Amino acid sequence: MLRSITLFLVMFLVMFFSFTVNAEEKLTLWYSHQDNSFIELLVKEFQKENNINISLVQFEPEKIKAEILLGAQYGGLPDLVIFPSDFIGLHRLMKLSSIPKNWLSPELSKKAMLTAYVNDKYWGIPVIQGNNLLLYYNNKLVSQPLRTWKEIIASKQIWLDKNILPVGWNYLDMYYFIPFLSAFNGWPISDGKISLNTPEMVKALKYYRYLSEQKIINRECDYVCSQGDFIEGKEAYAINGDWAYQDLKKSMGDDLGVALLPTLNGKQMQPMSSTFLLSLPNYKNHSVDKKVLIEKFAKFIQQERIQHLIYEDTRLLPVSTKLLKEFRHQASGDDEILFKQFELSKPMPSTIKMSIAWQAMAIGFKRYEDGLSAEKTAEFMQKIAIQQWHRLNKK
Repeated sequence: MLRSITLFLVMFLVMFFSFTVNAEEKLTLWYSHQDNSFIELLVKEFQKENNINISLVQFEPEKIKAEILLGAQYGGLPDLVIFPSDFIGLHRLMKLSSIPKNWLSPELSKKAMLTAYVNDKYWGIPVIQGNNLLLYYNNKLVSQPLRTWKEIIASKQIWLDKNILPVGWNYLDMYYFIPFLSAFNGWPISDGKISLNTPEMVKALKYYRYLSEQKIINRECDYVCSQGDFIEGKEAYAINGDWAYQDLKKSMGDDLGVALLPTLNGKQMQPMSSTFLLSLPNYKNHSVDKKVLIEKFAKFIQQERIQHLIYEDTRLLPVSTKLLKEFRHQASGDDEILFKQFELSKPMPSTIKMSIAWQAMAIGFKRYEDGLSAEKTAEFMQKIAIQQWHRLNKK
């Protein structure tokens, strides 16, 4: 009897500790990328080699930043996040932990690594790069894509007479405004300073509004609305990101066309590009066992095999110098356009000043839509940005 009880206790303890170990082998990952298959591929491949449960939580791009900031302030941060590289400007407020340099693969391109580097430390591990805008068109409606805004404006009535919008994009999102600002030789960060109150900003604001006044774009249509209308054939062209390519291709098949952004007054538009980073909120407070799992996952996603799979399955550009050159050499058709537009893009600063600039531009643009002049809007944007910069520096 005593022997049976002892055996039962031993078995119970083995089961208890086995359950405890399994319970610890869990990671939570938040992300905001539109292409679910990209994240799911990473997790699926990792779980093939590791008995680890990774819980995925997807947020809309405009909401994940707020969720992380709230989690840092009130608790409830995930173990891992994958988000755009400009977020790391808020690394202190997000309670991100810096990445040990020996976690970073020597195959990572210097350009990609720079997006993760702020204040002499790495705050994330580049997973993919690009994240830039380009021009899509519907092959059923467009036989040959137009190359200039002047041509698009001149041909607008052809589409409007058919109750088709010439071009669709998320008009109120300042990420879509940046290529227009670039075409007027403006940029939100110049010589390391926030630079919003400029003649270039004023010209870009006026032209941007002019396009809506010409009924080229429906300014009431947000991201979901615009993408849906494009898929349904209600828009001839659409400005969207490389992140949307797979979804559009699945929905439209051979009807999807891809082109470079149109030129504006002979000037090439430059969309912003960035990386998506794997970052570590509150890493220092994790158990030793969880830290081991996190490091394992961080190194796993940098493997050449994984980078290769990501590109083959999603067409999202790898951060490996070797693979980027290899795929660029082989590129043709849509792939070649994706590479060309990336090469014409301009890296987005990862500093906190860029985060402040985004907020200031968004607030200022709302005033502009309510009737404030372009000149006063640029002035107001700069004022908001400087006030926010001073406020954060006092903390």
